[in-house]
Amino acid sequence: MENESDKKIEQIIEALESPSSFTPDELKELFSDKENLKIARSILHAKEALARQNIPAPEVDREWEKFKCRHKKKSTLVIFIGLVTAACITLLFILNFTKSFNKDLKIFEASRLTQTIQQDTINGQVVICIPRGMQKQIMLPDGTTVTLNAESQLTYDYTKFGKNDRSVIIDGEGLFDVVKDSLHPFIVQSEKLSTRVLGTVFNIKNYKTEESKVTLLSGSLKVVSLHNHESLKINPGEQAVLTKDNHLRSVLTSQTNAVTSWHNGEFYFDNQTLAEILCELGRWYNVSVIFKDKTSMNDRLHFKAYRNEQLSAIVELLNYISKKPIIIVDDAIIVGK
Repeated sequence: MENESDKKIEQIIEALESPSSFTPDELKELFSDKENLKIARSILHAKEALARQNIPAPEVDREWEKFKCRHKKKSTLVIFIGLVTAACITLLFILNFTKSFNKDLKIFEASRLTQTIQQDTINGQVVICIPRGMQKQIMLPDGTTVTLNAESQLTYDYTKFGKNDRSVIIDGEGLFDVVKDSLHPFIVQSEKLSTRVLGTVFNIKNYKTEESKVTLLSGSLKVVSLHNHESLKINPGEQAVLTKDNHLRSVLTSQTNAVTSWHNGEFYFDNQTLAEILCELGRWYNVSVIFKDKTSMNDRLHFKAYRNEQLSAIVELLNYISKKPIIIVDDAIIVGK
């Protein structure tokens, strides 16, 4: 029959090997006990020693040739990290993470919902929902095409669309290629903005984690703030940005491909904050984003990667250019120690 000591060791081993099966409060309670923490560190050290003893040294030339082959296909895979080292860092982090959980700032939450594209029509209202990690192009009744980015929703009234006006509601991000119709302006409503066009190509971004932005690629459009009715007309290559204090401002965008790169299966971050970058990754890979070091949230970075890369490869690249260490623990990206 197992005694209490054996049960305690089994529980500690399970927490180290599968922390996701415990709640943060359970982990914190388990490792706040000094004896449990001592046992955990002993297990960790034993695992590391055993791994170092049994894993052969890598063949550098062969690994370098593999790296060059991968690099030709995937631009972001630029680091070689030993599995043992990565595992040890992760386990050590779990021990420290549980002691300071309440001090961390979670700016993005992983979703537990099933991630599938959904389209429903109820009383003439068509609602199209795109989950995290996906995107989809749709065609509206007038021939206008809309590509919806991850975690986006488009709604329109099928019974009225094209008769009196062409109105849609978007939550998230979409790239619109609007068919010209001088009699029926195309109107895109979001939570805070109304965008009115006749025929044009533009991108609208309306996530709660960021400022609302409308970027014009061709044609012309008018943007109105629903908060104070402030309006702004922009030209191709310009961007209308709604600031945190609900004021519209025009920004010249030198590289529109940075705005529409998601449409081509890429991440393209040009002088964006680490918080914005990680929220974008969280939205695509459906992981939480936690800052242990809040001072690094506004660090600005430049990098490009493909959306079909594994998250681990993206994080490896970020660690090359970020001031603070970034790791993945279960379904979360963690910044700082």
